[in-house]
Amino acid sequence: MKFVMTLLAVLVAAATLSGQSSAGNPLAGAWKVDGPQPGLYIFTRGHYSFARIQGDKPLPDYPSNDKATEADKAAVFDALYLNTGTYTVTDNMLATKAMVAKSKFAIGGAGNQYEFTITGNALVLTQKPSGAVLKLTRLE
Repeated sequence: MKFVMTLLAVLVAAATLSGQSSAGNPLAGAWKVDGPQPGLYIFTRGHYSFARIQGDKPLPDYPSNDKATEADKAAVFDALYLNTGTYTVTDNMLATKAMVAKSKFAIGGAGNQYEFTITGNALVLTQKPSGAVLKLTRLE
């Protein structure tokens, strides 16, 4: 009985803590990019990972990297957006700082700023100052 009570206490504490962390961070979780191309944005407590295919053209279809042409590889490189690092949230502003990115200039630079709104399971990121808008749907 003591084991069951201890286990129950641990489960209640874990549920409480996980609820607190997501309540304090509205971005925490996984988000699917809305649009014709796939993309996934993940926010943990202090880190993020962004990966998406940009544009409206499909990636080149080739059987392996060994058989891809240089043009195929360049097209894939140009289409991919990959960026991961740390972030902070202040009110409805998201500030990212890349630790790993597809391009070196993005690492260690000033980072990116986004204004965000969340309505239900929908997240809208508006990059500052460019005004580029990205719409996402919460997966978890």
